[in-house]
Amino acid sequence: MINLNFQQLQCFVTVSQTLNFSTAATRLHLSQPAVSKNIKQLETELAFELFRRNQHGVSLTVAGQEFSKQMSNVLILTEQAILDSREISEKDQQSLTIGYTNAMIENKLLPKLLRSAHHQLPNLRLSLRSFDLSTGLSNLQSGVFDLILATKDTIGDNPRVKFVPMFQGHFNVVLPIGNRLSEKSKLTFSDLKKSQLIFFNPLQAPPESATLQNTFIQAPEDFHYQTADTLNTAINMVKGGIGLAVLPSFTVDSTESNVTVIPLDYPVILDYGVAYLETNSSSSLLSIVALLKTLIGKV
Repeated sequence: MINLNFQQLQCFVTVSQTLNFSTAATRLHLSQPAVSKNIKQLETELAFELFRRNQHGVSLTVAGQEFSKQMSNVLILTEQAILDSREISEKDQQSLTIGYTNAMIENKLLPKLLRSAHHQLPNLRLSLRSFDLSTGLSNLQSGVFDLILATKDTIGDNPRVKFVPMFQGHFNVVLPIGNRLSEKSKLTFSDLKKSQLIFFNPLQAPPESATLQNTFIQAPEDFHYQTADTLNTAINMVKGGIGLAVLPSFTVDSTESNVTVIPLDYPVILDYGVAYLETNSSSSLLSIVALLKTLIGKV
């Protein structure tokens, strides 16, 4: 088993950023020999070289470059976790982490939630963390999130998870401003023939979105499509004239996103709400759920 310590990683990340052992030592308030020793111990533990050292200076090996990409984020998250936990301990606070996907409704709802919670639940610290469409449920189950904003189809019939519906939506077609279809009040599958469509990556698409996408793909009409891995990517592709996106109605606001949004003639209702583990129904969590239910009607 590999045995790493925090100081070794700090030394590595700092040297990888500065490519200078002396500068890294100054930043870390360590001696240069101490930095060199930590790097050597880390290389021994990993069983590969991180740096090349010669008369011209220091450079990262190929393996070191890859390790640096990964460890920089790990170190930032670790240090943030320490700071957050220390503050919670000092202030004797409770903490909840909410997962969200950057949907339009969330970007309107969450600032209101933070303001209301600050006044009504002063001893509760709320943290927000975004997730991609494929990781919300797994992160909820593993404890990364205390609750997530999601659609019912992404939760399924999971006995461990409580889903509280708050809002119903449908599928819309998101078009660039001035598109030939912009004047229609509703769009059909036939209207979209020969259009370039933007879908979610099949490995990340929620079940109802995946079903709709497959309906397009398997249709006898001539549909072309590209994929996007996030909501923002899909919307930016629309703005850039790449194609038309088929998205849930609560994910994009035409007035704020500079696009045209038209309902798709497709008889599926999407239940949107909040999900949390049945075993994690603390009074603070239930208070946040109640606040969300109150605020969502004002969005």
